[in-house]
Amino acid sequence: MKASWHGLSATEVGKKIARGEIGPVELANHFLTRIKTYDASSKIYVRTTAERALAEAEASEARVKKGTLRSPLDGVPISWKDLYDTSGIATEGGTPLLVDRVPEQDAVVLARAARAGLVCLGKTNTVQFALGGIGTNPHTGTPPNAVMKDVPRVPGGSSCGAAVSVATGMAAAAIGSDTGGSVRVPAAWNGLVGFKTSINALSTRGVLPLSPSFDTVGPLTRCVADAAALFAIMGARPAVDLVGTRASRLNLLVAESVVWDHVEAPVEKATRAAIAQLQEAGAKVNYSPIPEFEEITAAVKYHGGVVLAEAYACWKSLIDTQSESIDPNVLSRFHQGRDMSACDVEAVRTAIREITPKLYRRLAGYDALVAPTISIMPPPLADVERDIDSYRVANGRALRNTQLGNLLACCALTLPVGSPQTPVGLMIMAPAGEDDRLLRVGKAIENAIYLPQNDT
Repeated sequence: MKASWHGLSATEVGKKIARGEIGPVELANHFLTRIKTYDASSKIYVRTTAERALAEAEASEARVKKGTLRSPLDGVPISWKDLYDTSGIATEGGTPLLVDRVPEQDAVVLARAARAGLVCLGKTNTVQFALGGIGTNPHTGTPPNAVMKDVPRVPGGSSCGAAVSVATGMAAAAIGSDTGGSVRVPAAWNGLVGFKTSINALSTRGVLPLSPSFDTVGPLTRCVADAAALFAIMGARPAVDLVGTRASRLNLLVAESVVWDHVEAPVEKATRAAIAQLQEAGAKVNYSPIPEFEEITAAVKYHGGVVLAEAYACWKSLIDTQSESIDPNVLSRFHQGRDMSACDVEAVRTAIREITPKLYRRLAGYDALVAPTISIMPPPLADVERDIDSYRVANGRALRNTQLGNLLACCALTLPVGSPQTPVGLMIMAPAGEDDRLLRVGKAIENAIYLPQNDT
């Protein structure tokens, strides 16, 4: 039924296209109309790419008729964070300092998605330069949280528009980026799956940089199968086999450490309930302190954030000459990076090199490490806009857990475990390079939590 197309997962849409139940052109128009008529769409999409979308949809429709579909997601409309170069279309990174920056060719992952037949609906909003976990942007506007609507609440960032585009039914899936949590935070706060891929698992060529040592490409989706399909397409790799991993065969390690500090009651309740469901499904669940989390947290607290130092180095010329055009909350973080000494930067890098192998050894024999994605619920927008200190506290709490995975070179997946009105994420993590296995674990957990009768 056309009225419900926007509520389907990307893989469900792809199957209906393949069966001839949905036409790609009509589908693209359906999404473009929703974007055009949605009240807050200008805060979610910074620009739509209707001409391109319809051309891609027409090509997909021709392939349907010939029986030559290129992938399981051929004809499926998705959104792209405004960091991804799009040929002939402005890519501005959420900042007025890059207005009218028009690349000549697509980012590598976008080009691969296009070759697989996916339809590009447009470019979604981001925190300026993708530097922030709250999701606010005074230049382009702040997308509304799609789940909690009691008062205006933050959507999470920096892939704020990406998450809200999916959660409001204005894209079947979205592509964001994750340097410290920028896929997982907005996914968790909008009731979605968010996949932080391993460093270099997907190309970042043609993606505006934030911190090149930590930047990763990642999808925000309605289910694990969608994330797996997009991962395969953007990586030009074989599809991940999600069949056969049972929750009853999982061996999980639940972190007992800083990840639970000052956790808000709804987060703790939903996360522990999800863990209990996994135990009921037969998963082996072990609890243990994770000293490596404490060690890297202490190193960053003492020396500063190496991500911020790299971010400042990336954009130094603009920051130093046009700071008045930068969101003060973002600028203050750039300045933290500017003020780090070379010795402090190297101290954090040394800590990362020493601590990461220790974490990997601790995880040996486990299928995944489990923790709350975020320790807090999305705060009211007015609270974080009060002053820079309020923003800084909220931003630090939003990114505290997720950034551990970035710093210690893990792939990570957030799964929605809250109620329809209470967005809470359960985060699972594994060492770098274990992306396929983590997706299989995520699918088994998803089945156990939502479809226990189909634990296959």
